[in-house]
This record gives sequence, C-alpha cells and structure tokens, in this order.
Amino acid sequence: MASYATAEPQFIEVNGTRFAYLRFGSAANNTVPLVFLQHFRGTFDHWDPQLIDPISTTREVILLDNSGVGKTNGTVPGTYAEWADNVAQVVKALGISQIDLLGFSMGGFAAQMAALNYPTLIRKLILAGTGPSAGEGIEGGDPAAFGRLAAASNDKEEHGGFLEAFYSLTPTKQTLGDKWWKRMTTARSNRSDYVGLEGTKAQIDAVLRWSNREHASEGSYDRLHEIKVPVLVANGDNDILIPTVNSWVMFKRLTNADAHLHLYPDVGHGFLNEYAGQFSSLVNQFLDDRA
Repeated sequence: MASYATAEPQFIEVNGTRFAYLRFGSAANNTVPLVFLQHFRGTFDHWDPQLIDPISTTREVILLDNSGVGKTNGTVPGTYAEWADNVAQVVKALGISQIDLLGFSMGGFAAQMAALNYPTLIRKLILAGTGPSAGEGIEGGDPAAFGRLAAASNDKEEHGGFLEAFYSLTPTKQTLGDKWWKRMTTARSNRSDYVGLEGTKAQIDAVLRWSNREHASEGSYDRLHEIKVPVLVANGDNDILIPTVNSWVMFKRLTNADAHLHLYPDVGHGFLNEYAGQFSSLVNQFLDDRA
C-alpha cells in the first residue's frame, strides 16, 4: 500500500483547470475518504508524514492542491467560497458522493465554506489551527510572523519563518520544529515549492477579504449555525498566526453541530506536527465514532 512518501501525483481536469492530488490509503473499513486542505503557501508536499501515515493506514486520504497551488495550474481564487467550489467540483469529478474534510489554517477557511455551501457533501469536518471570518471576538494574528511567511523566498527564509510562526521560540520547541522540518522536507521526492510571489499575493488578498466585515456575506462567521455535521475543532493553546481564541469563538458558534474542541498544551500553530501522533489518533477516533 502506498504511503505519503510513495504516493504518486494524479491529475484530473475540471472546468479547464488540471488539479493535482495524492490519493492513497486503506478503504477497507472506511468508505468515506478524508480530504486534506493545506495552509498558507503550502502544497500537498508540505504535510508531516507522522500525521498523514497513521491516518492513511485506516482510511483513504486525498491531499489536494487547489488552483494555482503546487502541481495544479490556474490561478488562486479570490474568495474561500471559490476555493470550496474547486474542492466540491474535484470530488464530484472523482465520482465520490461524500467526504470527510480536514482544513488546516487557511485550508480551514475553505473547509468551512465547503461545509456551508455543500452540506450534503461533508460527513464530518475537522478544523485545525483555524478560525471564522471577521466578527465579534475574532482576533488578528501576529503581522510580523505572517509577513515573514509571505516574504520568504529561499530555503533558509522559509525554514526560519515557519519555525518561528509554527513553534514556540524556546530552544526545546525549536528543536522539535527542526525535526518536523526535516521530516516534512525529506518525505517526498520531486516536491513542489511553496506558492510563489503571484499566488502568495492572491492568497493574502483572500485573507484580507475573509478578515473584513464588509465582506461578511462571503465568510463563515454569521453562518456557522448552519453546519449540522460533527465538527472537531483543534489548535495549540498559543497560536500566534490564527489566535487560539478564534478556535474558541468558532466552537461556540457551531450551535447546531456536534462540535468538539481540543487544545494542545504549550504549542502554537504547528500543534498537528508537534503532536502528530496524538492528533492523528484523535482524528481517527473522531471519524470512526458512529455515535
């Protein structure tokens, strides 16, 4: 059976865009695949194998590059509703009637919109290190940390930017970050680079719209009560990119969902890498729960 390291990219054309994805894992006991949506500038080559592989041993997984990202051509959409449209159309083109969906960080913005705009497509939803669109109680992240991620243009800058933004700055935590970086950057061959300058600008523009109440109708904050599927909200207790309080606000606004909130101690945005073993187990437990 293929693993994250050995899965070969596959492609499917939808509405003129050639979408790239990885599809692997075991579908023996779980017929609903889990689709993963990645963070700012990241591609399907930027996941942690220690997170992905324990999940793929129990279910089929699909790691998708949205338009303008990684090995997918086209341009980055201007709204997360459009990102969600792409996800739904790719899933439909693959002949899949229902999915579980995990969105990390910016991928979590798109995952919320997929659950809102395609409610019959999503069986269960996992929102990791993310938050709702603009609204009361929502806090902005550290602009300096976000700026370093946006401006990073070589391996050294990317390494420094992501470790500073995803991990606490203590020597112990930065050492854990180094271990994650090595796992992530050596897991796969022929890896895509982080999203380039033009795509990064488009992603930033989408974030600015998401974070502006003038565009509330395009976002999730006022609609979270519409989600009625089980939802797992997870984060570190000290996320500086998408502040942890936003996960709490999102959890409280999921009033009609069977919502769960899990915060990991002494960790930030990179909790799903630092606690990869624990979080992968939690994901499997949440998805397997028939209650």
